[in-house]
Amino acid sequence: MKETIERPSNNDDKKREVLFTRHSVAKYGTYVKTANSENPQAVHDPNNQLENDLTEAGIELAKEKAEKLFDAMDSKTDALFFASSKEMRAFETAKIYKEIAEKKGFEVIIPHSEKNKDAKVGMARKMADDNIRAIEGISLKIKNTLTGTVFNPTDYLNVPEMNTVDEETKAKWNEARKIIEADDQGTWGANFFKHSEVIQKIFPEIQSSRNEHEHSFKKLLKLTEFAQKKIEASGHDKNIKIMAFGHENYMGHALNEYFGEHELGNCETISIDVDNSENFKLERKN
Repeated sequence: MKETIERPSNNDDKKREVLFTRHSVAKYGTYVKTANSENPQAVHDPNNQLENDLTEAGIELAKEKAEKLFDAMDSKTDALFFASSKEMRAFETAKIYKEIAEKKGFEVIIPHSEKNKDAKVGMARKMADDNIRAIEGISLKIKNTLTGTVFNPTDYLNVPEMNTVDEETKAKWNEARKIIEADDQGTWGANFFKHSEVIQKIFPEIQSSRNEHEHSFKKLLKLTEFAQKKIEASGHDKNIKIMAFGHENYMGHALNEYFGEHELGNCETISIDVDNSENFKLERKN
């Protein structure tokens, strides 16, 4: 199995590298709270999330993986730009990586002017205060919290509050759960990758794994255009590496196509070298 997939590129690849890292082990506290509330079908609001969403093990894993990742870089030649999904678990993972990078002497590029920062609100402002840019394109859009619980593996299933849910939705949820329980892949991500297209027929509001790939993965590739602008504005010749933190939802099809396996572990990093959306290279970093 290949670990690197190469397509035509030019000599500027290093200056335009995106390092995409999946968030660390999390509690998913906001989702659990909503699923157990009187309105488990509520739209997820990224501006209203519980903090401290990483588990203790997740915090330690993020520190360990960040140390290893930055030990393979050179603070004299590399500068870092931090960006993240607006989900709390991704942001908190990004913060840990940024803190360790700063301790190791890496230059962290400021993503906003003070004027632009003042215009931010909610989660985007919170992230801007920590010099991490909120990226809408790699954030999750959860229209119905209840439907996401369908993909939970049986061993970790937290049955949502159903007392206020209409009978039709209950029946759909139970139908979808039967599909998962008949072929449980053991993780939320693996269940989503394998079963989301079928379950989308039951809950049309769900974005399938393929939908997520078409929407968010391709936007992730376009982050390199923003990297080039930052290079031009930075005033130095360092390699600019975008440290992007997000989710497995939209990575599965790309990983499966290029590596023959779709899973992306917590704090696993994928290097994406891009000229444009047609010319890129993927490499597993850890």
